[in-house]
Amino acid sequence: MKNRKDRILAVGLAILLVVSLLAGTSILMAAKTDVSQSKVMMGIGKSKTIKMKNTGKKVSVKILSGKRNISIKKGKKNIKITGKKEGKARLSVRTGNETIVYQVIVTKDEENGSMITVESSEYTITYQLNNSQAAEELYNQLPLTLEVENYSDNEKIFYPPEELKTSDTPKSNGSTGSLSYYAPWNDVVMFYEDASAASGLYELGTVVSGEEYISKLSGEITVSKAD
Repeated sequence: MKNRKDRILAVGLAILLVVSLLAGTSILMAAKTDVSQSKVMMGIGKSKTIKMKNTGKKVSVKILSGKRNISIKKGKKNIKITGKKEGKARLSVRTGNETIVYQVIVTKDEENGSMITVESSEYTITYQLNNSQAAEELYNQLPLTLEVENYSDNEKIFYPPEELKTSDTPKSNGSTGSLSYYAPWNDVVMFYEDASAASGLYELGTVVSGEEYISKLSGEITVSKAD
């Protein structure tokens, strides 16, 4: 009888433990918000428009920081962002259960270059180039279809067919989302985690959208002009 009671008690404790674990998991899942992030770059006095999905649902827009740097105008199916002052801002857009936090970077017009896309069979990543010579030379070689490679645990790389000249090109510190050029190896670097600055590493631009996909790139990619 005692053994039976012990077994019943043991089973009860096991069930309680499982229930507790499941409850804890549910709480964690409930607390996890569906938030993604994207970057928007623009010049002072310039505007960019965000098209909204699920427009049948309630949409709320809020400037989280940098109110001096941007203004917003909400339409039925889009949100227009205008750069007011050089600097950074954060904008929250919520549609139904989906929330996207936009990191907005307002720069002087002369600092903005062209935009390019990096596409695989599954993912698309958009970069805003700066106005450096190296960025312009990369842009002039597009479109390119080539292989993307892993390097270390924080970057993807590809090799353009022609070497890029780095005159007037700023140095890169290897920050997350940076599109850089490593001159000694003639490779373009897409950082998805922070890295250390290196001699010969130059900044070509920064990711605008699809940052979360950089680490997932593999095989053949197509690098194209976006505008």
